[in-house]
Amino acid sequence: MERSPANLGEGNPEAAAEFNEAEQKFVKSERGQQKIHEGAQVRPGEQAELEQAEERAKARGKNDDSKTTQMKEKRPSK
Repeated sequence: MERSPANLGEGNPEAAAEFNEAEQKFVKSERGQQKIHEGAQVRPGEQAELEQAEERAKARGKNDDSKTTQMKEKRPSK
């Protein structure tokens, strides 16, 4: 009868480390850099839709964090 692996709680640190290493390797690779560049491109006609979605989200949000200097002024200093 095999013993079940120890309960690692919210995650497996070894698997997380392997994933992080593989992800960093991909990001630094030529293919990864190409995918990063492609991901930043907006298809024709999408810009207006993205801007509308952003405005709707801002209207629902509690604070507009794009005004970071104002937000920093409101925070208590440490």
